[in-house]
Amino acid sequence: MGWLTELSTVYDAVNKGPSKDNKPLPLYHIENNAPLTVILDGQGKFRNATLLGTNKEERADWQTCMPCTETSASRTSGVDAYPLCDKLEYVAGDYEKYASGKKLKEKNSAYLSLLKDWAESEYSDEKIKAVYSYVKKGVLVKDLLHAKIPEIKDASDIEAYNGFIRWAVEIPGEKENRTWKDTKIQRLWIQYYKHRYLNKSGFCYVSGKNTPIAVLHPAKIRNAGDSAKIISSNDKANYTFRGRFEEADQACQIGMEISTKAHNALRWLIAKQGTPIGNGLTVVCWCSAPQIKPEIMKSTQEIPGDDDEDEDVYSTRETLARKINKRLRGYYNDLKTTDKIIIMGLNAATPGRMSILLYREFSKTDFFEAQEYWHEHLAWFYSYWDKNTEKTAHAISAPSPIEIAKAAYGEHLNDHVKTMAIQRILPCILYKTPIPQDIEQLCIGRASRLGALKESEKAKTLETACAVFKYNAYTRNKEDYNVGLEEDRTDRDYLYGRLLAVADRVESRVLYKRKEERETNAVRYMQRFSKYPCSTWKILYVDKLRPYFSYLPKKSRDWYKALIQEIEFLFNHDDYVSDKALSGEFLLGYHCQQKAFWEGVAKSKAQKQPEPTEEDD
Repeated sequence: MGWLTELSTVYDAVNKGPSKDNKPLPLYHIENNAPLTVILDGQGKFRNATLLGTNKEERADWQTCMPCTETSASRTSGVDAYPLCDKLEYVAGDYEKYASGKKLKEKNSAYLSLLKDWAESEYSDEKIKAVYSYVKKGVLVKDLLHAKIPEIKDASDIEAYNGFIRWAVEIPGEKENRTWKDTKIQRLWIQYYKHRYLNKSGFCYVSGKNTPIAVLHPAKIRNAGDSAKIISSNDKANYTFRGRFEEADQACQIGMEISTKAHNALRWLIAKQGTPIGNGLTVVCWCSAPQIKPEIMKSTQEIPGDDDEDEDVYSTRETLARKINKRLRGYYNDLKTTDKIIIMGLNAATPGRMSILLYREFSKTDFFEAQEYWHEHLAWFYSYWDKNTEKTAHAISAPSPIEIAKAAYGEHLNDHVKTMAIQRILPCILYKTPIPQDIEQLCIGRASRLGALKESEKAKTLETACAVFKYNAYTRNKEDYNVGLEEDRTDRDYLYGRLLAVADRVESRVLYKRKEERETNAVRYMQRFSKYPCSTWKILYVDKLRPYFSYLPKKSRDWYKALIQEIEFLFNHDDYVSDKALSGEFLLGYHCQQKAFWEGVAKSKAQKQPEPTEEDD
């Protein structure tokens, strides 16, 4: 029950804060989409009605905070009315004259009875009484049809709408006529609800106190249309609690106030900083320092922070670790040692049941160590779109979990695959465990078929595959790699990757001079090369590269041949002649050698000079 306690703490802390806006819903309130506003005067007379449109700006104003009961907040197909704002079929006494529906009289009677009790209690005010005075006349649909709303012209439009409505009551001297924004009405409902409904008390398993107990727990957690619940025990026909207990409250009892606070805080956090992924998965992170939003779904580059942009990021592993540490410390600088960071992952197994897939509480030290480990060991060359310059920019960064999923399954992976992939990657971020081997192999496999990928996917897939291999190599075997060319590394797979990059470079230069746009033979043969490196290299070097070498000027030709000889000299002979398939390490050698060419830092020791340029030739 730790999540209930932590979320209740969030609720109390935010509501005690100075901000008047952007807070969790008040107790015993819920949020629904209500685009239709009915405007009344203080005597309960109809004035006008407005219907918000479906464009992005107006749709944002649909969400409406409205009072609710425990049963109405959890209603599905039964008859349970909201006390003030509800669907048209509940509120309009004349609905059945214009449209069809089930149990219409029962629904309207339930609504009128609930609103009447509130309006006639000591916890009422003029606006609540005005709404009741109007709805009991039973003429709402008639008035809507005469209001000249473009979208509601006849009875068919009424039946097609049947959404929630909300009330605005215009009273002279009152600054706020919107009932859903009126904090006085919210306070009155809370007082009335506690007095009228909270009668059943028991031992709360969360607070450890005797308090009014929740029988039903809220839905609509991820959005206003979400019917899945985290806590439910109303299935008396099947196996929710039977077999161990006779009644649901023998299994668990949670206080009404604790449950409402926790669910309202969770809704608020999801809306404010949750990350929806694929088919229903939602990840939300928060901490006791409200100004800090923990980030586990972003790449290093996307996390704001301090680093030294002009520093040579390719120099050493120590330099890279220092830069990432500085960026993360810059972002999480305001965290105190005593602050707690919470990570929660939710998904709905069925439309009515939601599960907590992931819940972890971190101390500042543990969270920072997990983040530093992930971003440091996953860091690799990283391309991204710079919105300021409107150009592709380059950095050293760990890719985001979603970028890993796309590298494994393709840019257009479906929601189910995306959800399952992220669900499996998240524990790696939190527990410093290897990225699942099948995801790693899918990344490497797609990066080994660059010729088959769209141009927009090539660079990102190769970068991400290298990052994943590098992370797993360290996590499994403590094998570390520089983010940059390691000229003295003698690993067979790394060296074969370098050779492939040289072959690609030679042909690319010739194609560029000829103004030919096509894939090089190195890229075309890349997949075969990864499976049969020695025999494929002979094909590339002896047969495919010969005409391109002859086209190059002597200085460049000698330089590239010298570099190939240097790389081949680093091989163990048995490793060189073996046709054993390459691991993902060859992609690191390939990419690092490529980057060395692109950055102009590639050198040949035999020639004692960098790669010749066209001017040199």
